[in-house]
Amino acid sequence: MLTWALLVALLAALLAGVVTGTTGFGLALISTPILLFVYEPRTVIFLTAVFSVVINTAVVWDSWREAHRRLALTLLVPACLGIVAGAEILRVVDPTYIRLSVGAVVVLSALLLVRDVRLPGADTRWGPVVAGTASGALSTSTGLAGPPIVLLLASRGLPKHQFRGTSAFYFLLMSVVTLVILSARGLVATGDLPLAAALVPAAMVGKIIGTAFLKRISESAFRTLSLGLVILTGTLGVATAAWALL
Repeated sequence: MLTWALLVALLAALLAGVVTGTTGFGLALISTPILLFVYEPRTVIFLTAVFSVVINTAVVWDSWREAHRRLALTLLVPACLGIVAGAEILRVVDPTYIRLSVGAVVVLSALLLVRDVRLPGADTRWGPVVAGTASGALSTSTGLAGPPIVLLLASRGLPKHQFRGTSAFYFLLMSVVTLVILSARGLVATGDLPLAAALVPAAMVGKIIGTAFLKRISESAFRTLSLGLVILTGTLGVATAAWALL
């Protein structure tokens, strides 16, 4: 039965597919706020992880040769450690202040990259360690896992196809880890499984649209779009934190 909630979820899946099919990231930024209008947070986390696995698998499939797989794996190891650290940070620090400070740093960093100012240390072997750790920590403390990875790849000047393939491969691995953790902790409701299955086709249609769009945009437009999504993420983080403080 086609309900209002299902229509909203289908729209979220479609938009998530378009954005991720184009850039290789940004899925949670697009889908989570929409899904929260109709589903509880636990269901939203599960659906977002499923979207990420399905869409990013498709993106990795058609960008396997361009993806920097070793870089993505290098990012994953510190990210897993960061997940634990982020949970501990969340336990002792008010998440409002975390989101406010992180959002400000993310926006400032992205604005510097828009002006072609590269972040220090991005090209060293410590760049992926810092970015991966930050991504993992932010995923559990604020939900903003994407910006550190995007800022690293943008600062390294990766062409759009390599950027897309590498980020998609990283977030695919992260999503698999997330689903394993959710399942192990009993946080996957039986009723969420058929819902996720019903939304997958819309996500795949969105991915196809996003891939077609990628072929039509230039390298500079892709960079602007990627950094624009990061600036939007950081701005929303600052705005929600400021609202909570007020």
